[in-house]
Amino acid sequence: MRKNHSRIPIAVGHYAELAVPWAMLATIPLVWVPELPAWVLGLGFMPMYVAMALHWASHRGKLCAPCMASLPLQGPELAERWRRGLRTLHWVGDHPLQGILLACAAMMVTGLFMAPAGVSLFFVLCAISTLWAMRHARVMPWCHWCRRRGGGDEEESPVAPPSPTVNA
Repeated sequence: MRKNHSRIPIAVGHYAELAVPWAMLATIPLVWVPELPAWVLGLGFMPMYVAMALHWASHRGKLCAPCMASLPLQGPELAERWRRGLRTLHWVGDHPLQGILLACAAMMVTGLFMAPAGVSLFFVLCAISTLWAMRHARVMPWCHWCRRRGGGDEEESPVAPPSPTVNA
């Protein structure tokens, strides 16, 4: 019998996604260190880059077995409970220019008072966006905004043509 050696990379890649936002947040203290060389900050992001690469390499646009197993049984309830966050995520996706401008404005205003604070806010926004994107992936079949775009509940039924009448 042949052993399946692809289980370990898929499992590592599946769970590596969970490390991405936390690796971003863990790097924030490095921004506050004065006169820190840029390569050290880049090195601080290595766990995030490795986690992203492992996740994308193991999935390649498909759901793996752990992804399928982690789909929630109470998907509609979760989608309803996460409605505000999902709506915000879709708004940013539908209006990327406005989302970028709002984020830049917030970072610049924060950065005026203290430069590391603006950079820290950037990483916090990225981590929050990543966490909401991960949540969205779990409830995508029940997401109100995804269904609205692709049909679902609001899809119209085709009208049956009238049956011909026969005159005798």
